[in-house]
Amino acid sequence: MRYITHIIVVIFTLLPFIVSAQSSEVVGVAYYDVDALYDTIPSRFYNDKNYTPEGRYKWDSQRYRQKVEHIAQVVDSLRMPIIALYGVENEAVVRDITAAVKEDYAYIHRTQDFSFGLDFALLYYGDVFFPEKVTSHHDALCIEGYIEDTPVAIIINNNSSSLGVLLKSNELDTESRAIIVLGRQSAESTSRWHLSDAMRKAEDAGRGTVVYYDRWQMRHRIATNIENIERCDVYIKEWLLDSEGRPKPTFKGSKYYGGYSTSLPIYIYFNKLLDFSIKKL
Repeated sequence: MRYITHIIVVIFTLLPFIVSAQSSEVVGVAYYDVDALYDTIPSRFYNDKNYTPEGRYKWDSQRYRQKVEHIAQVVDSLRMPIIALYGVENEAVVRDITAAVKEDYAYIHRTQDFSFGLDFALLYYGDVFFPEKVTSHHDALCIEGYIEDTPVAIIINNNSSSLGVLLKSNELDTESRAIIVLGRQSAESTSRWHLSDAMRKAEDAGRGTVVYYDRWQMRHRIATNIENIERCDVYIKEWLLDSEGRPKPTFKGSKYYGGYSTSLPIYIYFNKLLDFSIKKL
């Protein structure tokens, strides 16, 4: 159990930095696996019957609305100009989240060709990030645009093999733009494309995004070629955890706990005057 509680003490000491980093010179990007945020309507294209009022999880409008409000609470707490989400069922769910948050977020959503029907979405401030091109691939979404005058590619990824496909097909290279990869990925896949694992320091310190066999595991990562990183870490609040210090889930098995997610968010802060490496892919 000490492996679980250790992260609480360490990360609470980082929270003052999170507040102080909200300046005009620093940009924050976050990623959050919201852990299967389905609506209550049965789909004709994939099996989501467990997430219906008559299904295993008794997923009715009250439970759905509470989960939307929980995710909105996390988004509001993060206070990031760019937030990537994974695990939303469709655009209607994304609209409900953006309607529930306090800040005025624009969003990008694409339907993924995936059997569970879970999609990616990007929430962003329209005066910070200026998207120009969106490319969708199986288990990955790439949004190209600008922060200030710097070209940036944000890739939300749930499959390491999809990363290489997107980088090649979009002709993305570290010489021409800053690249930020968020989500599930292997160290081998990111190093192959000359991207640094920005979560390594947090992982070496014993932190993680999920608990697996009573130990923290860094299941979600941020990889980038940006060099002027202010901080990259796991984001944690006491209300995101259960009584054992684990991420408080919506369900444990089929029992309803009314929590947030089985995962914790991750974030990166970097200077708005982006400095990125010039190694070609």
